[in-house]
Amino acid sequence: MRMPRITLLAVALSALLSQNVHAINDSAGTTGFSFLKVGVGARAAGLGGAFTAIRSDIEAPAWNPAGLHGLQARTASLAYTSYLVDTEAGFLSFAMPGGDRTFGVSVNYFNYGDLHRTDADGQDLGTFSASDLAAAVTATQSLFGGRLSAGGSIKSIHSSIDDYSAAALAFDLGLLFMGPLEGMTLGASIANLGSVYSGYTDGFDDSLPVLLRAGIAHRPAHFPVPLLIVADFTVPNDNDAYATFGAEIEFGGGLTLRPGYSLQQGGSAGDETLGLSAGGGLELRSYRVDYAFSSFPDLGDVHRVSLSRRL
Repeated sequence: MRMPRITLLAVALSALLSQNVHAINDSAGTTGFSFLKVGVGARAAGLGGAFTAIRSDIEAPAWNPAGLHGLQARTASLAYTSYLVDTEAGFLSFAMPGGDRTFGVSVNYFNYGDLHRTDADGQDLGTFSASDLAAAVTATQSLFGGRLSAGGSIKSIHSSIDDYSAAALAFDLGLLFMGPLEGMTLGASIANLGSVYSGYTDGFDDSLPVLLRAGIAHRPAHFPVPLLIVADFTVPNDNDAYATFGAEIEFGGGLTLRPGYSLQQGGSAGDETLGLSAGGGLELRSYRVDYAFSSFPDLGDVHRVSLSRRL
């Protein structure tokens, strides 16, 4: 009875990592590698997940590959996420600018800890582990005098549950271009275009969770303090479309505060914290530390910390 238990676990993880407890869409839970739908980076999480139109950020390729363009120096970043039900995630990235082009590499890792194995009668048969990993290479190109940036990533994706494993190859594509107003940037991206070339078992091939995103970022002129306003609209292939919003307020001394809101996060009706997130950052010389908190009222809290450094 071992394989049915593994299959049930895969279904449960897919439902959990979809980040939508109101999964009423008929396509919900129909794709594999669900960790690819979990947002990366503390800055992005603090902004509610509205990150498609952000440029010059080391963690931007997880949302829009074109967003890597604009970095002024080689930069490295390490992020840690304390996710739901004792799940942990890490994100390691490095980027190197070079004129009109920028190149980067990243690794996204999920660890689900020790899981209990039981037989059909519920008898304890010990523990097993499960994990996911995606390694990506990103390249960007500036066009038309910097008014347009294009980027792409190629990702090798691997997932394992006990003695079973699956693998896939995928591409992310994105654009960033200047908006009609000064200080405005528009972005669009599509993530996880590809296919599964090795399933958990023969004849068991999941499809990938494709995400189509469009976003806007705007820095209003003549505001008392530097302010960034962002909004995204995301269309997944396995659930309902949703919108996310956020703001970034810069204070003196390198301090930044970020409130955010996501229509994707669900919870009990009437819960005042539904969809809210909050975060902040502190930049000192070549270092930047970011933190974000978000709550899933029916499931628990999520904490993210990112550390980046210009090299």
